[in-house]
Amino acid sequence: MNDKRQAFLGSWEQALRRLSEALLLDSSDRIVIDAAIQRFEFCFELGWKTLKAFLEFEGYAPPTPRQTLKDALRIQWLNDEEAWLQMLQDRNLTSHTYHEALADEIYSRLANHHARMSELFGFLNRHL
Repeated sequence: MNDKRQAFLGSWEQALRRLSEALLLDSSDRIVIDAAIQRFEFCFELGWKTLKAFLEFEGYAPPTPRQTLKDALRIQWLNDEEAWLQMLQDRNLTSHTYHEALADEIYSRLANHHARMSELFGFLNRHL
């Protein structure tokens, strides 16, 4: 296996596990919400970079997260464009601003985001 892909998969697996742990905690605590969102950001970053590494191995050269997602959708490695673009939008929003109401809204989507990323992780792990 290509070392770059393997390294990304290992890091992403650990980040997904840490997000899963955060999602099990009591969300009535603002710190838990903030921590879960931060862990989501790490997961999304590692996810799109892992996906990019796999696409590059297949001959693609996506320069951005959005193009990486579009290429993966085109070759049917991803099947829910709306969900992945929502993840990208959520990551962009949380990376550049903080509003409590927005944090709550994004937090409410994290379990779904985690599920989608876990599905992709499993696919890429089997794709090798």
